[in-house]
Amino acid sequence: MDIKPILMEIRPIFPTPIAIIPNCITSEERLQLIEVINNIPHNPHDAISGDGLSTHKQAPNLLNISIKKRIQTALDEYNTGCGYKLSKLGNIWSNIQNSGSKLLEHVHPPSLVSGALYINVGEECKLYFHNPNPYVYYTVCSDTTPYTFEYNWIPVHNCELILFPSWLKHGKNDYINKMDGRMVVSFNSYTKHTFADI
Repeated sequence: MDIKPILMEIRPIFPTPIAIIPNCITSEERLQLIEVINNIPHNPHDAISGDGLSTHKQAPNLLNISIKKRIQTALDEYNTGCGYKLSKLGNIWSNIQNSGSKLLEHVHPPSLVSGALYINVGEECKLYFHNPNPYVYYTVCSDTTPYTFEYNWIPVHNCELILFPSWLKHGKNDYINKMDGRMVVSFNSYTKHTFADI
């Protein structure tokens, strides 16, 4: 007797939205930003281990009005598409990592949406994200699928903007950066209520 296959539909009901905006800045703007960032003092940061520095909490004037407007437009579209409240671009900082450094796993409270604008990255550079479902670590798995990933990564490219929920853990404690001068502009965004308290 033949056994008929079971008709089954598997639905991914809790997706995590990651926005990728290629060419958010021009090549000329990228080169200008490299010069600006290289001329700003950077300090150690808890989220970077090894040979890496940041302007986090220094509030440097990194981005011009035109780039800020583009990022704000992307934030508005992302928030609207995800059903989130609109958020306003807030604190902005730059990170520089050299070979052997690590971007450690972290989140960005109390921000709503965070982002990374890639200024100087190589072909091997990645951004790691971790599964926000804590129960995936207790699941007995026979294969790696979108339902069993403990973490995943996306390749990143120069001039590209990545947006993601600020509660999503990113970075990886054992991923070693292999290039000198890896440069990223990061930022947070806040709802009007939260932004007033920052």
